[in-house]
Amino acid sequence: MYTRRLIFLINYVALAASCGFGFGSLPLGVFLRAGVALFSGLISLICMWLGIVVHRSLPKKHDQASDFTALLTSEVYGHVRHPFYSVLIVLNYAVSMVFVSIYGIIASTFLIPLWWYLARVEELDLVRVWGQKYIEYRDRVPCFFRSCGIGKRWNQMNTASARYRRQI
Repeated sequence: MYTRRLIFLINYVALAASCGFGFGSLPLGVFLRAGVALFSGLISLICMWLGIVVHRSLPKKHDQASDFTALLTSEVYGHVRHPFYSVLIVLNYAVSMVFVSIYGIIASTFLIPLWWYLARVEELDLVRVWGQKYIEYRDRVPCFFRSCGIGKRWNQMNTASARYRRQI
């Protein structure tokens, strides 16, 4: 629970610091800068809306896996296991592009391992609570992104580590 709060705090502070100071702006013309900012602003709004939709699908108290009465495997959770983190990763890049900040893009890239770490911590808890049912879901559904190789590689790493643990 505290790990999640710490990672969210690090994410917001790093993004605000890297985008808010106005340093490191990409050298773009005025019209191109406005177009990039407008497009990225639209992506940001879509991400915020998706984040609200995902968050509303959760129970009021959802800090731990044991807070859920059933394993969520339908709707958006049928496509990715961590849709809220997926939205936050994309939102980080979109906000960086709204401010046309190279430092924001770099910070967003360095924040991805924190989201992976948090997903891994949560998945260990989910396996403890839901057992084989979650392992089958994890093997079937990608972690962050459906059509991108990131989610597939994450599944392969989890499957390989599970096979290794069984051999020990």
